[in-house]
Amino acid sequence: MAPQKLSWSPSLLRCAAYAAGGGALLVVAAVESLAWRAASLDNAGRLLVGLVGLGLVGLAVRDAAGRPALRLTAGGLDYVDGLRRRHLPWAAVLGVRSAALTHNRRLVHVRTLEIETLDGPVLLSRRQLGADPEQVAEIIEEQRVRLG
Repeated sequence: MAPQKLSWSPSLLRCAAYAAGGGALLVVAAVESLAWRAASLDNAGRLLVGLVGLGLVGLAVRDAAGRPALRLTAGGLDYVDGLRRRHLPWAAVLGVRSAALTHNRRLVHVRTLEIETLDGPVLLSRRQLGADPEQVAEIIEEQRVRLG
């Protein structure tokens, strides 16, 4: 039997793609002649493109610096909450399940991992985990029963 994976995070390739895309958008927004040739952007359009580029670079930095997003240890689980890493002892974890958040009008389906704790739920998306939340939930629940 292969050893189970006990930490999850977005792939470095995805982080690099976000950073490259954000950098390209920042260059387009910064160089007026390039912005005009690429998409006929006026100043307001350049500002919006620059903000999107800045957001992508920020997301890439956060995802790369916050690796792994979720880690299981003998004492509990560690997860990234925004820019901080938090630790939950197994006694504070009440349950784990996979769920899908849907928005019917726009057909948006976000698969999440929901960790029920004494302080309230912790939600981690499939993008944050870099893996299927259903499989991650099964592994966490198995570890919680075994170690908790």
